[in-house]
Amino acid sequence: MRRLKWVSGIVWVWSWFTVYLEIFRWHHMTKSLRFNPPPPPPGTNLKPHAGGPLIAILVSSAVAPAVFVTAVIVDRVRKKPKP
Repeated sequence: MRRLKWVSGIVWVWSWFTVYLEIFRWHHMTKSLRFNPPPPPPGTNLKPHAGGPLIAILVSSAVAPAVFVTAVIVDRVRKKPKP
């Protein structure tokens, strides 16, 4: 359980920091978490789309906090002294 808390906590911080960078430094996302692609290269008809890493960051930023909170609650329930 301790390892799950550590891993999910690290993933939580890492994914939220990466989302912050995507919004404010790299400008690949808007503040409402929508994909904001750069213009296509001149002379092409390419349509940019969100790739696997961006989708994985968004999923992990939503799932990691829930896993962390669940692991903390389960750990506290297990350690609670029985009367």
